[in-house]
Amino acid sequence: MKGALQIARVFGIPVQVHWTFLLIFVWVLIKGLSEAWDWEAIGWMMAFVLAIFFCVVLHEFGHALTARRYGVQTRDIILSPIGGVARLDRLPDDPRHEFMVALAGPMVNLFISMLLAVQPVFISANGRSQLYNFFLSIFYPASNAFNIGLSGWDYFVFGLIFLNIILALFNMMPAFPMDGGRVLRALLSIRMGRLRATRLATYVGQAFAVAIVALGLWQLSIITAVVGIFVFVMAANEYKMVRFDRLLSTHKVADVVRRGFTPVYAWQPLGEVLDRMQHGAERSFLVFDQWHNLCGALSERTLVNLAKAKTTDRGKAVGEIAAVVSGGLLLYDALDEVYGKVYARQAGVLPVYEKGQLVGMVDEDGLRTFLKLMDK
Repeated sequence: MKGALQIARVFGIPVQVHWTFLLIFVWVLIKGLSEAWDWEAIGWMMAFVLAIFFCVVLHEFGHALTARRYGVQTRDIILSPIGGVARLDRLPDDPRHEFMVALAGPMVNLFISMLLAVQPVFISANGRSQLYNFFLSIFYPASNAFNIGLSGWDYFVFGLIFLNIILALFNMMPAFPMDGGRVLRALLSIRMGRLRATRLATYVGQAFAVAIVALGLWQLSIITAVVGIFVFVMAANEYKMVRFDRLLSTHKVADVVRRGFTPVYAWQPLGEVLDRMQHGAERSFLVFDQWHNLCGALSERTLVNLAKAKTTDRGKAVGEIAAVVSGGLLLYDALDEVYGKVYARQAGVLPVYEKGQLVGMVDEDGLRTFLKLMDK
């Protein structure tokens, strides 16, 4: 994702942080200084934010690892100020599998809450009393009677218990993009198919979104109203995505393959290929060696970035720039799987084979043109 930095790779899944994530810590610092917090309180709050987002990462790994169990891979997990997202290659085919994948994230949050609550609830009588008082202080914020004797560590642990419960409950709201919307869709899909189930789940989610916006306006809360608008838009996008996926599943690679492509050879200068892209109809190219064996690919995205860069050496041989081709496509592969390989995994262009022979290529431009025609 543009603007995201990879900070780890766990179970083979890249974990990325969008640069806007840092704005949370800027906000904590500004809020702390404006309200005259001491540095210890600011430090506790920043540690708390990190701990919450660590729980969000665990939530997303709940989705990702459950999806892997059902044969669905995860491209990456991305953190931003509004939360995290595990980007799956596709939805599980079986609605029961989708149900388990969607449910896994909130279950992770509930498990974290129960794990953190073991010591104060089951081991220490004083801990039980403090945890009870902490929850009362949340529901009665105007009273200071419940905050007696709570240390910074108490607030830290009890806050994590509370917010993990809130994360689980909020995510189970039956509205896309929350997990509850996917749980609802999975249950409906068992009887009515994914497209109709998504449409009905979208309507339910948008009804919740309107209620959230109304609540925000009633309480004069801009943030609540914005959340409602976000949920409304994302619910509509989910239906478009599933409809789009259904459209792709009814077509094959043979419907979009470009057979008459122009081969590019490894020794050709980059400038020649850039001129061909800018002034011709082709946007991506397959690269061959002197024996006419496929040795790489140049995607439209790569070439556009090179054309924009002021330091690009136009005399450089394309063989030094071309990306290694990882796999290929068969003429009768379903387009819904191909889309994930070409677009989502950012391959950009892939060769197409029939009976072991190279017969053409599929690239982003070809897919984009085909989808525009099909959507009319």
